[in-house]
Parts: sequence; structure tokens; C-alpha cells
Amino acid sequence: MPTRDGYAEGIPSWVDLATPDLDGAKEFYSALFGWEYHDAGSDMGPYLMCFKKGLVAAGMGFAAEGQPSVWSTYIAVDDASASLAKIVEAGGSTILDCTDVPGGRLAFASDPTGAAFGIWEAGEHFGAAIVNEHGALNWNELTTDDPDSALPFYEKVFEYTTRATRPAGTTYWVFEVDGRGIAGAMAPPAPDLPNHWGIYFAVDDAQAGVETALEAGGSKTYGPMEVSDVGTFAGLADPFGAHFTIIQLATEVD
Repeated sequence: MPTRDGYAEGIPSWVDLATPDLDGAKEFYSALFGWEYHDAGSDMGPYLMCFKKGLVAAGMGFAAEGQPSVWSTYIAVDDASASLAKIVEAGGSTILDCTDVPGGRLAFASDPTGAAFGIWEAGEHFGAAIVNEHGALNWNELTTDDPDSALPFYEKVFEYTTRATRPAGTTYWVFEVDGRGIAGAMAPPAPDLPNHWGIYFAVDDAQAGVETALEAGGSKTYGPMEVSDVGTFAGLADPFGAHFTIIQLATEVD
């Protein structure tokens, strides 16, 4: 069972859902991923820790008024205040200033192309403890229509090394930390798709995952489609409009 007990700076460490219907979201993701929940609470209201096999996998809380239902990516940092200053210096923007919350310290920002992401300075909570298996985080991916601005930004802020690949005639970039791929980046695959950070959850069977999601009130945006040596993907949205991807991995990942 692939597990984590901490994350180095620059590695996506946590994902959470902002939703207008916490009870409905609990029901949907329990059906799809088999999650169980514990309310960690906060000054901002209920915050659920989502567990798989007794280990924390993700979080969810209520969306703010006017906020769309969305999954967010958080990148691990050693010092949230210093990292936020680097983000602004590199051309990014502050969405939420550094804030102490139960388990750590966070901030929210956007890159120069408008893609939003969180940064997480771990305290008692370091991030996802289970990864790369059914119902757990597998990958985080930036979609941007301006890679010439976005890629240097992340290289400067998080000291990523960026490696370009060309699957199926397109260009896909892999962000690396210490020689290990930790996230990806790509151009928008469809017109009018906003720049954003997307989230992949591993599943045992992509087709079964699509069917379960549809039965539970979700919708499909694409797939399943197979990418050789990587896995079988499908794009989904939960009943409240939060988009994410499921992947049936071609090989086991630690």
C-alpha cells in the first residue's frame, strides 16, 4: 500500500474539495472511492478529512458564497510566508494571504496565467498519507495556454526541473524534484478551458469508475481513453460540478 509520511518542498501534498453540498459530496465520493470521513472542523466551518484504509487521502469543506465547486491542489513548502513572497516576485498573485489553520499554515495564489493553487506549510498535518491506489491521489496537472510564462514561474518558485515529452504528437511537460516526476503540465485540450490545476485519483477499473460516478449523479467529460504505458483515463464531474480525473494505472506506482 503506497503511503507517505511527509513531503519535500515543491511536491503537491494535498488536495481538497470546495462544495456547496457537503452531505451530497460525501455520498458521491463514498460510492466512487469508498471514503470514510472525520470532521476536523475549523473557524471557517466543517472540514472533512477523507480516509481510505484508515489513512487520510483528501479533504472537503463548504465552498464560499459565489465560489464554484472545485478541487484544489496544495504544494508543500517549508515556509508559507517566504514562498508567497517568491510567488509574487515571480509574477504570481495572492488570492488568500498566509493563514494558520488546524494542522498547518496555508496560502492561496495564482500563477501568471491565472491558474490557482495552494501552498501548505505542514504542522501536525503533512498531507495525503495514502497515494497511488484506488480512491487516493495519483497526479496533479497544470493546464495552461501560456507555458512560456507558466513553466519558468514554477521553476523559479519551486526550483523545478522541467522535462518535455511528446506523447501522440503533442507536448507534455513533467515537473521534477530531485529527478523524480512530481506533476505535469499541458496546453488546454479543448477551446475555452480555463487555466487550472487538475487532480487525478487512482482507481482499480476506469470503466467501472465511470459507471459508478454516473449512477451516483456525476457526469463524464471524456473517456475512458488509454495511454500506452501510463493507464486508462476518464474525466468526471461530481453532482455539484467539481471536475477531476480518474486513472486506472498501467503499472503499480510506489
